[in-house]
Amino acid sequence: MIKKTNDFLKKNLVWFVLGAVVLGFLIGPNLTKHTLKSMKGLILPSVFTMLWASMINMKVEHFAKSFKQPKKLLVGNIMSLIIAPLLMYPIALIFAAKSPKIYAGMILTGLVPPGGFMPYWTMLLNANMGLAVSLALTTFVFALVFIPFGMKFLAGSKVHVDVMFLFEKILILLVGPFVLAMITRWAIIHKKGEQELNKYKPYLSLLSSLLALYLVFTGVSLKAAFLLKHIQILLLPVVGAFLYYLLAYPFSYYVLHKLFKFPLFDAIPLIYGTSTKDLSVAMALAAAAFGPMTLLGVVMSMIFQMPMASMWYKYYAKQEISEGESIIREELKFGDKELEVVEVFENGELKEELVEDDPEIIEEDMGDEDV
Repeated sequence: MIKKTNDFLKKNLVWFVLGAVVLGFLIGPNLTKHTLKSMKGLILPSVFTMLWASMINMKVEHFAKSFKQPKKLLVGNIMSLIIAPLLMYPIALIFAAKSPKIYAGMILTGLVPPGGFMPYWTMLLNANMGLAVSLALTTFVFALVFIPFGMKFLAGSKVHVDVMFLFEKILILLVGPFVLAMITRWAIIHKKGEQELNKYKPYLSLLSSLLALYLVFTGVSLKAAFLLKHIQILLLPVVGAFLYYLLAYPFSYYVLHKLFKFPLFDAIPLIYGTSTKDLSVAMALAAAAFGPMTLLGVVMSMIFQMPMASMWYKYYAKQEISEGESIIREELKFGDKELEVVEVFENGELKEELVEDDPEIIEEDMGDEDV
């Protein structure tokens, strides 16, 4: 029952997020100040618990393997922690200039590491899972430094960014849950084995998702009365969040697969590492360090991240991806006929191109000329 509920929630997460936003607007203005204050007080423990539940599945032992592919790992970290926020920066400037707090939320979204969704999509596509896990762990470590100074550099002109205060919040909200999660993981495996841990995963995932929805609902509720009077504040940032994801996937695909010529087996975790972000971490830091309006800047990205990730998954799922070799199959229309073109790439270079034979198409194409 829990597993089915968890799967249903994950599959329809976008709609649940939108539902939490709508409920926040409907219920928030009618809540008393005492209730709102109590909800605000639950933000920090909710954030801590949510991240703890989501981090238990992380396997630290993969960290040692991360240096076996140093070039790809380095490029992945640069793309995720430097290029992604720089891509978000002009979009936030254009679409959220009139709301500094929402602007800060959009910048924070670009700065946080990719988190667990990147290995998730990599696994579904049978791509380089080792590289995906290594990238998730290394970006998590480097983000401890990149986030405070990145916020100071990219958002400091719009909002007050206290680097040491933000670093303190990161230690509490990232390192704290991570250490507790690793202790919890070790205790369960040591006493009952990894199979027992697997039984808890649906419960932990469901708990994490429900707390994320609570944070969305609370963030909207706290500012609902103000936002309903100034609804135009949200319109442009929503467009900006959509534009970011619209650009991030093709941009990272071009850079990693075409420019660096990484085979799709290796490029896919790096593409998802650049384009998907750990929005739970972004929500946690936004709520704890900057407030509800900054949290809304993150919520907007939640609306588009999963649909865009799913859309690109469907694109990649049409391709056969194997280590060292990537096979791209395309169905092309020729008049009312269809033929299949198979392109075989090895290490990012086109090695062979095969076109399905179709005598009728060849005959139509040649006309009356001799073959």
